[in-house]
Order: sequence, then C-alpha cells, then structure tokens
Amino acid sequence: MDNYFSIKFKNIIVIVLTSLLFIACTQEKTAYVNNTELIQSYEKMKNAKKEFERRNEKLSKRLDSVANNFQQQVVKYQQGFEGMKQNEREKEEERLINLRQKIEEQQQQESSALEIESKEKANQLIEEVRKKVEKYGEENNYTYIFGSNESANILYAKRGKDITLEVIEYVNQ
Repeated sequence: MDNYFSIKFKNIIVIVLTSLLFIACTQEKTAYVNNTELIQSYEKMKNAKKEFERRNEKLSKRLDSVANNFQQQVVKYQQGFEGMKQNEREKEEERLINLRQKIEEQQQQESSALEIESKEKANQLIEEVRKKVEKYGEENNYTYIFGSNESANILYAKRGKDITLEVIEYVNQ
C-alpha cells in the first residue's frame, strides 16, 4: 500500500511539475515603448521633418518676396497718388486689392498643400514604424507591446519592461 501511495505521489508531482513548466512556458511576454520618443528618434522621420522645414523656409522666402513686391507697388501708388485722376486711382486701387487677394490665396493654397503633404508623410512613416514594431514583437516572441505617451497610457510598469531604446535601434536598421 505504501508503494501504491509512493507511485501515486510521484505521478502527482510529475503532473504538477509538468503543469508548472507548461504555465511558465506559455506566460505572455509583454513590454512597452514610449511612442513619442520612438517616433522622434526614427531616422526617416527626422529626415522628413528636416526636408519639410527646408521646403517651408523656401516657401516662406518666396512668399515674402512676393509680399515685398506687392508692398513696393503700394508705396509706388501712394507716392503717385496726388498726380492721378480719380478714375486712375480707382483702377489702381482695384488692381492692388485684387493682387493682394490673389497673393493671399496663393499663400494659403501653397501653405495648406505643404502641410497636407507633411501630415501624409508623417502618417506613412508612423505606419511604417508600427509595422516594424509588430515585426520586432514577432521576432522576439512578445505577446503584447504597449505604447506609452505623454498622456500616460502606462501608469505603472515593472523595471525592464521599457524596450524603447531596443526598438528605436531596431526600426533604424
């Protein structure tokens, strides 16, 4: 009878140890990444930001040049105002008003187009980063990789769960 309990006890121990091993092997691997830091450290995003800043500066200089040209025309009109007939003044004022409106519309259109293009590029790069993080997670057997940002989506995380630097290195390869 003691032998029976001994065998039964050994079987129970084997079952418990196997269960614990199975549970340990199937535990979910989780971590988090600081989204803001990841996106700001993504080399392609840095390069795109520099490119759009350069293009915006170029656009600003060109628009400033157009505005300066317009301002010179206004000054010229003001200087010649006294020697003009009433109908000449009205025509010139109308021309300047129309030119100002045209310049403002052009500025708005070009600025909006650049802003839209910039946002589309940023969204494209964010999606690229998301896919790279997904691939990183698959390659490193993560069940979940959470994103954290300024609004504190992750209120607490055990030390060692922040893999932001590892992921930054991975996405910039």
